[in-house]
Amino acid sequence: MLEIEFKAFVDTESVQDLEKKILAQNFCFVQMLEESDHYYNAPDRNFAQSDEALRIREQRSELSTQTMLTYKGAKVDPLSNTRVEVETAISNAAEMQEILKSLGYKSVLTVEKKRRAYRGTAEFSQVNICLDQLAGLGSFIEVEYCAESDISQKDGESIRNRLLSLLDLLDIPRSELTRKSYLELLMERATS
Repeated sequence: MLEIEFKAFVDTESVQDLEKKILAQNFCFVQMLEESDHYYNAPDRNFAQSDEALRIREQRSELSTQTMLTYKGAKVDPLSNTRVEVETAISNAAEMQEILKSLGYKSVLTVEKKRRAYRGTAEFSQVNICLDQLAGLGSFIEVEYCAESDISQKDGESIRNRLLSLLDLLDIPRSELTRKSYLELLMERATS
């Protein structure tokens, strides 16, 4: 799967107004989530240098808990956070952490966030929006479209342009876009 995504900083005080704008664009609120993303580094290469990521995500909602193992490849274009993503459900986070540790993977950091998830309808039926709150970092919006890995370059550009147009409709300034992951932002904050 190819995850075509844009992420932007959002003023925490304007999140309620932003939510109204999202709903006005034919998006439906899906659920409130709490996520713990446990990131790992490989024993044979540095994911920070190769722009890859490996994580175990524990996702909790009022109704359920899910745990997934996710690999993210390097970003494929200079504008967005588009990258190949492979994800699978796992039944036990602690056991998977032990497997990774036994294979030489090192724990890097755990990213904790609260997420409000929205799903598009009508012309945005394949688009998801997340409003994220991270302690120490603030608020963010993510807009994403999941496509097949073999999508043409032209179709990928068209989808990126649609997502940028959506951000314009939501009054998200392009100057607030970031290609950095939450992990990168938290690590930068820790060293500054």
